[in-house]
Amino acid sequence: MPIEIRELLIKAAIGNSTNVSNAQNANTMDLDRVKKEIVKEVTENVLRTIQLKLER
Repeated sequence: MPIEIRELLIKAAIGNSTNVSNAQNANTMDLDRVKKEIVKEVTENVLRTIQLKLER
């Protein structure tokens, strides 16, 4: 049975830091890494789902 996501809620907290530039660089690198991981995982899941449908 397929699952449909009708709403996705993402919350983030942003605050000031004394070492803003270093924190921003680290956060940007972490964010890019996480984005790539998410895209890779979603792509794999979509391809797996398509393959399963083609096998039927």
